[in-house]
Amino acid sequence: MSRSVSQVSRRPGRTGLAAFPSMVTLALWQLRQTWRLLLIVGAGMIAAVILVCAVPLYSQVTMSAGLRDALNASPLANAITITSSAPLVSQQAIGQVQQQLNQEMQSNLGPFINSTPQVSVQSQGININTFDQVQLIGASIPQVRSHVKLLQGQLPHDSAVEATPGACPAASGACPLEIAITPQAAQNLHIQIGSQLSANLVFDNSAALTQTTVTLPLQVVGIFEPLSQNDPYWYGASFARQPLSAKGSLYPSLVSNQAFITIFDRISRQVISKPGLASGTTLVGPVTLSEYYTFDTSHIDINRLDDLANGLNNVLADLSNKPVVPGYIEKTQSNGPSDLLDSYSNRIDVVRIPVQSVAYLIVGLVLFFVSLMTDLLVDRQSAAIAMLRSRGASHRQIFSSLIIQSIGAGIIALLVGPLLAILSAALLARLTLSAADQGVLNLITANPVPVALGLYLSALIAVGVAVLAMIVAIYRATRLDVLTLRREAARASNRPLWLRMGVDMLAGVVALTGYAFSVYITSPGILDDRTRVLILPPMTLVGATFLLLGCTLLFLRIFPFVLNFAANQAARSRSATPVLALAQMARAPRQSLRVILLLALAIAFAIFTLSFNASQANRIPQVVNYQVGADFSGTYPSNDRLATQSLAQQTSAFTHIPGVTAASIGYESSTRASESGVNLSMELRAVDTRTFASTAIWTAQDSSQSLSSLLPLLKAPPSQNVPAIVDTAAWNNLHLSIGSPFTLTDYSNTINFVAVAEVNYIPTVNDSAQTSGTNDYVPFGGVLVDYQTYAAATRGAGGANPIPTTVWLRTADDPASLASVRHALSTGSTALTGVNDRRAITTALLNDPLYLVLIGVLVIGSLTALVLALIGNLTVSWLSARSRQINFAVMRALGSTPPQIAGVLTWEQSLVYAIAIGLGVAFGVLLSFLVLPAFVFTTVTTSGSVNQFSTGEFYVVQNVPPIQMIIPGLLVSIALGILVAICLLAVGLMVRVVSRPSISMTLRFSED
Repeated sequence: MSRSVSQVSRRPGRTGLAAFPSMVTLALWQLRQTWRLLLIVGAGMIAAVILVCAVPLYSQVTMSAGLRDALNASPLANAITITSSAPLVSQQAIGQVQQQLNQEMQSNLGPFINSTPQVSVQSQGININTFDQVQLIGASIPQVRSHVKLLQGQLPHDSAVEATPGACPAASGACPLEIAITPQAAQNLHIQIGSQLSANLVFDNSAALTQTTVTLPLQVVGIFEPLSQNDPYWYGASFARQPLSAKGSLYPSLVSNQAFITIFDRISRQVISKPGLASGTTLVGPVTLSEYYTFDTSHIDINRLDDLANGLNNVLADLSNKPVVPGYIEKTQSNGPSDLLDSYSNRIDVVRIPVQSVAYLIVGLVLFFVSLMTDLLVDRQSAAIAMLRSRGASHRQIFSSLIIQSIGAGIIALLVGPLLAILSAALLARLTLSAADQGVLNLITANPVPVALGLYLSALIAVGVAVLAMIVAIYRATRLDVLTLRREAARASNRPLWLRMGVDMLAGVVALTGYAFSVYITSPGILDDRTRVLILPPMTLVGATFLLLGCTLLFLRIFPFVLNFAANQAARSRSATPVLALAQMARAPRQSLRVILLLALAIAFAIFTLSFNASQANRIPQVVNYQVGADFSGTYPSNDRLATQSLAQQTSAFTHIPGVTAASIGYESSTRASESGVNLSMELRAVDTRTFASTAIWTAQDSSQSLSSLLPLLKAPPSQNVPAIVDTAAWNNLHLSIGSPFTLTDYSNTINFVAVAEVNYIPTVNDSAQTSGTNDYVPFGGVLVDYQTYAAATRGAGGANPIPTTVWLRTADDPASLASVRHALSTGSTALTGVNDRRAITTALLNDPLYLVLIGVLVIGSLTALVLALIGNLTVSWLSARSRQINFAVMRALGSTPPQIAGVLTWEQSLVYAIAIGLGVAFGVLLSFLVLPAFVFTTVTTSGSVNQFSTGEFYVVQNVPPIQMIIPGLLVSIALGILVAICLLAVGLMVRVVSRPSISMTLRFSED
């Protein structure tokens, strides 16, 4: 090979492109010897491309799944509702409105919206006798069949009864309208299948000062009941009887939309055709036309969230009080989930920044592996490179041949990486997302080729950086000749560039500066909650990265001195084995440093991942406990009959529910306090001190004092200020001390309080310690008082007795008890609205896609880094052992026994792995302490009332209650034990390599 290269280099005129074939030939010759190492380098490059591409894909899938779940959480969240008032019904006018609405939806929302809306035409109450009224609720009969249970008869026909001789009253010409009623209506009105009711439609003409009454026959054709009162199909419409007076009631009934519109259109035209009534005639009770455009969640993509939000805002703005058809359609109102999209966008911002930061860190670690393997690849060929240089090969030929190999590996990574990234992201999503969210995978698997093409810019950057690192390593190695090579192999003499430039000192300064800045921005009053939450994770990660970099470079600076000192100390011992091992490491520490750093950084990242998973998993129940305040909590309906009973009677109604172990009733309110001329919002919690301690969840984070010891402080004699337990935020904002009086205004009542104790937090109060930065409602403190004492103070101030608003329950954990409690809180006299189920919410949040995205990125990144580190270390150790076989053979020829030689290698490898593991553990703990408090994410639920956070409150709950960092000692110990076992196995393999060949066989080999 060397003669051919020499001949090629001497040929005249072979420069530029003409010399390219010879460089390719040389690259192929070298590939025969180094294809295994090049394969490992290529695998590292492919891993870098996969990570760079898979992270955004996995984020896209999980965040899109979360957005779809949020939209599907309630019918109102998944629809745009357009409601119009129709003083007269015209089929033509309704058709014009629907056509305009369809055009508006398609032009602004396109694929995000279902083109066919759900339509419901509803009347006001229509008199059918002296006391009772009927409300006509229209629906599409083919659609409604799957949402009702038909008990008798049939559902109304989807077309109006045609007029036949004698079928319609001569006076009005109104044909019977078929209706279906509920069993309750049939029983109370004493009607059955075939009965006919006479509904009186009243038309008013303000100009003529006249009213016209038209009798509309209603034909009862069926008796039905909805399958569920909470069926999203009805969008809140209820078929339950509604009392009107002491004797009368309103009975909602089901009719066909088409029949409703046809008959009312006919009646309206007949009325306005009468002399003097053509202008200004309207129904006394206008008809309501509701159209519900649901989102097509199969096309919802988080990457197009801005398009979706902008389109929705345009629709809501364009449909403000239009379309309008004068005389027929007016007062059009529209609403949609714009607040939900804004809220979800805020949640994504909080998650996306840590995900991207971690992804960059992972890719940097993988590129470090690529650089290390490239150095090893070049070192493996250093002898051949130096020999070729000494025998006439030009620097350009050798350099270009190696670059061709690198570029070839990069091209393969560029072609294969994006496709493998799609498979990796899809596999990870299938493992982490619930079965209900699996449909979101169509975003990346339906058309994989366009998706892969969209990733090539990121892939090209990753490959470019990897190839650049390889070029630098190749350039350095190709400048060596035989003499320099052997001198460096015997003893490292060239100081690295970073050491000469003092990069470690610079990194330390940057790290300290970044840490000081992060401490500064987290100080109260410096930044608002939103800004602090968004910029703290990247700032913390950058500071921690530079700190680790500084520590690493400092370790590299002192490591040779430590080895020399250890070698000198070992020389005093009787055994030669540790002396030889330490002396060899001290003379040429570069190889050992590579292994140590790669494995240490991978271990550090793995420990950080384990700690993050444990801390994040602990954060969810911690936050849920704080937000719910008990096992269950809920709000009284405003017309609940229990609200008229005493506190003890209300509590007893809930404690008698099977499965409930304790119950407490209380009052929640938002109040105002004035401090230095500034009105501060405060949250008030008035609780029953007799039952609250046994019901509420109160942790050491809330206060070091138990709740049972604090609640007795809230009792006070009449005519004195109301004793109050105040949280730290309110305590600081109001500048309180024990015994300090303060006032709060609840509605129009100003109540005097006295501070009796300070606690860190009051559960369910999402307060902020600062009073600047956001216009959203964020309470700046919480106050806990006794309900009876507060009620007496309110009556004394001339106000009404505060009606209890909230119920807290403590329950058993078994499934039967939980089912009993959940049923009781949804039906009957103990039914509550906005029920918060602590256990159900915790389960939902543990499967929240936004929670899973960060976990998934960390897990896949740490596993990739650790596997690559182990492969790299095994490769380095293997090649190091093989390259030193001649040295070991010489030692055996000089009288060393095989166990002694094996001992030397065992000492070397054991020291390397021990230092790497120890350094990795130290780095991992340091990284966890620095980064975890800024990276742990607090998500919110999409059910119950604890999700009703304002934007400001959402950023506050990221740190309320404070984040607890957990390093799972047992799990880390198991992982380290497995790693130690792998390292011991690697040492055993290396010892076997140097022990097997004979002396004569090894010495026949000549490197020259």
